[in-house]
Amino acid sequence: MSISPDKKVVHLISFNVPYPPDYGGVMDVFYKILALKQQGIGIILHCFCYGRSRSRTLERECLRVHYYRRELNFFHFFSTEPFIILSRKNDLLLKNLLADKNPIIFEGLHTTHFLDHPALADRIKMVRTHNIEHIYYRNLASNDKNPLRKLFYNIEARKLERYEPKLLNATYLLSISPGDTEYFRSRYNNVLFVGPFHPGNECMSASGMGDYVLLHSDFSTAENNAAASYILKELAPYWKFRTIVAGKRPSSEIFRMASVLNHVEIVPDPSMRQMGELIANAQVCLLNASQPTGMKLKLINALCGGRHVITSGEVVAGTNLESLCHVALNRDEWLSLTDRLMKEEFTADMKSSRKTVLHEVADNNVNARMIVETLNSYEQE
Repeated sequence: MSISPDKKVVHLISFNVPYPPDYGGVMDVFYKILALKQQGIGIILHCFCYGRSRSRTLERECLRVHYYRRELNFFHFFSTEPFIILSRKNDLLLKNLLADKNPIIFEGLHTTHFLDHPALADRIKMVRTHNIEHIYYRNLASNDKNPLRKLFYNIEARKLERYEPKLLNATYLLSISPGDTEYFRSRYNNVLFVGPFHPGNECMSASGMGDYVLLHSDFSTAENNAAASYILKELAPYWKFRTIVAGKRPSSEIFRMASVLNHVEIVPDPSMRQMGELIANAQVCLLNASQPTGMKLKLINALCGGRHVITSGEVVAGTNLESLCHVALNRDEWLSLTDRLMKEEFTADMKSSRKTVLHEVADNNVNARMIVETLNSYEQE
């Protein structure tokens, strides 16, 4: 496809194929592509394939899409560079980036192998930070019961912490939460808070009452699996409310714990539409986590589409969204809040309050305009 010389174009490097947008990281990437396109930005997408196939949807939304194989080489484990970064080193990617002088958005620390490459020294380079990665990986290690994975996560966390100063080579860091913004600003220059991109874009929560408790997450990660296990073991046995556990790849442990509770139902691997309906029709969404960095997209989805939201402190830490949630600090508070909110109507006033706060943090159009205005201001200097 030929590209008009008058069109503003950006290279976007994604750590995975960002379609379907069925978990937090790729959700932020996919809806960012759509929002930037609405702002008149053409996207040349570069994505690494592992566990996902090529996407006609992405090829329709982007000017071009380049796919690269992620090199899962055993010997990468012995490198000083983090595995998640070295496995995404690809010389064809660099060649394609050098085909023009357009700005580059690196999605996550994962994609930054070429961030300090001399051939890209004069380019506008934005890095979208999805997490404080070394803290995230230490948390993965603490939640994983497999000794080999635990060892890998701990080693990777040390490598990521040593690697992180490479971000000094970025023109801008686009941090995803106010808390992460504070962390990165204490270490680097040119940090810009750009909130998460997501399917809801505005609060669509329905007034009234639902009739079940919902726990939704991507259970393929050890952290989310542990968070769900806590609710199924310590909370759900002590109420009789209908309870739905929905998400990607629930573990055998989750199935086993739910099987002894007659009021608990598992919905494995729901479609995006089905998940949206489950959130919209719930009376209470429960969000539990032990990881305080980044921005949980399940929190944004629950606030945009659901009614009452109860969270652990880690879910809302550094988000500026605490006022929209009921924060449970211990088991008794989880139980008492769930009992009370299952009987409390969600009102139009509650929805109005959410709209105001979400507009400041998680409005796709606002966040996309911030990226475009930053690019324009730099190019005019």
